[in-house]
Amino acid sequence: MRTSRSGMFAVAVLCATLAACATGGGGAGTTQLSPADLSALEAQRAQHPTDPDVNLRLAKAYYSANRFADARKALALVLTQQPTNRIAQTYLGLSYEGMEQFDSARAIYSALLATKPSGEVGRLLNGRLTLLARKELHASARASLAHETELSRTPPDPNTVAVFPFRYTGQDSSLRPLERGLAALVVSDLSHVRRLRLVERERLQALLDEMRLAASGRVDPTTGARSGHLVGAGQVVQGQFQEAPGTNIRLDATMVRAGDAQVAATGSGRNPLNQLFDLEKSVVFQLLTKTGVPVSPAESIAISERPTKDLQAFLLYSRGLESQDKGDFRAASADFKAAAQRDPTFQAAAQQSQSSDAAQSASGTPDNTLAAIVGGGSVGPSSGPPAGTTQALQLGINTTVPSGATIVDQTGSGTPPSQQRPDPLCEAADCQGPVANPTVIGTIIIIIKRP
Repeated sequence: MRTSRSGMFAVAVLCATLAACATGGGGAGTTQLSPADLSALEAQRAQHPTDPDVNLRLAKAYYSANRFADARKALALVLTQQPTNRIAQTYLGLSYEGMEQFDSARAIYSALLATKPSGEVGRLLNGRLTLLARKELHASARASLAHETELSRTPPDPNTVAVFPFRYTGQDSSLRPLERGLAALVVSDLSHVRRLRLVERERLQALLDEMRLAASGRVDPTTGARSGHLVGAGQVVQGQFQEAPGTNIRLDATMVRAGDAQVAATGSGRNPLNQLFDLEKSVVFQLLTKTGVPVSPAESIAISERPTKDLQAFLLYSRGLESQDKGDFRAASADFKAAAQRDPTFQAAAQQSQSSDAAQSASGTPDNTLAAIVGGGSVGPSSGPPAGTTQALQLGINTTVPSGATIVDQTGSGTPPSQQRPDPLCEAADCQGPVANPTVIGTIIIIIKRP
């Protein structure tokens, strides 16, 4: 087959790109660089200290080696030359995460989201923010425990309330997830009282995980008061529930002062299981009345609202919270989605379903792949063909079929070629654009006209 002179450049681009795919492209998380490889990249940077491509490759290598501060410095040089380089921006956010500078990482991801990216990119970035919040909560909990002595000297705000997971003491294991669901419901109800400030359920759960109290279920007034101090809460709600004779369920709760570990108020009741929400509302109002917290008519109406009319939907939602706390976002997403399907008006379930689904996608996406997807092939100016030429060539290569050949259905689904999505060239971190991770199985010669 003859090759036109104008097509030679396209063949060269194709071969170079396929070679990058075969070697993994050198992206962070793709290959494990040896010290010699890293030294070679540092030597290149020494010769070309401001070259953005060299600095980006070095930053990826530093990130892969967990040298996050060095990666940040190299990325700063890249972004000085190419401020809109989204691959570099993504790696900068990841490097800040590695350094536990969570505010800076959040600012990077939020700025990327502010550009209103495509659905998949937006979902991955939102998921990364969810994972980031989880990391931040656990880091904060560890810091609080490390400085517990100093924190104990500061009186907590008496109007700040933390709600522990309710403890299930019955025999029906299918009801156990209500430990989380009831706590979330109490937090939601008390948050309607303007005078009170509520500690986020996830923040307290992170602390309990670090204290290892959640697994044992051992929460007494003393440990409750201690936890309250650590999260800055002056009041702590603790409770338990179990089956009662007949089809009833019994719910008990106490409000403990963190300052002296004394019980400030109690609430209890017994109702049929299908009237669980009525029971929970009754206990909440008892606690508010006995602690002397004034509740306006509007606040009372808001507290009385039910999150859903379907008890099974609420149980599925509670299971989702349990899986979420364990970091199992796939199971959490499935339970939240099932809850929302049972009751389309259950807004909390729908919101949590989206959040967990995004977190699952982000947690299952390698960092180098995340950067490539977010980058979307836009890395700023670089040496090479004139602007627009490489993109046009890539499109031509991806959509050109040699005479006598057919488009390979890489999905194995038998989809007709006319309905298939043109697959880009590779998934290596250094390749630009969407990714497909093909495998080189032979020699390809393509003749196309140069744009």
